[in-house]
Amino acid sequence: MNINKILAEGETITYRPKLSWIAYLDLSRLIRNCTTTIFLSNKRFYYRHGLLRRTTHEMVVGKIETIDVKETLMGRIFGYGRVYLAGTGAGSMTMNYIKHPFELQRQIRSIQ
Repeated sequence: MNINKILAEGETITYRPKLSWIAYLDLSRLIRNCTTTIFLSNKRFYYRHGLLRRTTHEMVVGKIETIDVKETLMGRIFGYGRVYLAGTGAGSMTMNYIKHPFELQRQIRSIQ
């Protein structure tokens, strides 16, 4: 997928979160995760997933109020977690198996 087609004029990618290798162990997750696009730009957070049924979430970085990170014991050992974003009037989104979730949290906070 060409991310440059998604970006608005003047928008630049500042961080590209990755999914943990554990997310690829199950066939249904493998298909979903191979079609997942995640990026943080200087203006918004973008999360799209799905092959036949595609879901897209976008949130303006300045509108993000809450960034919750949850790590299980296995997540701490293997370096992945669940990231939950909630924003002002923008709803919320949950992303599973995010590699280095606290780095994503730090990157979002550094742009705000």
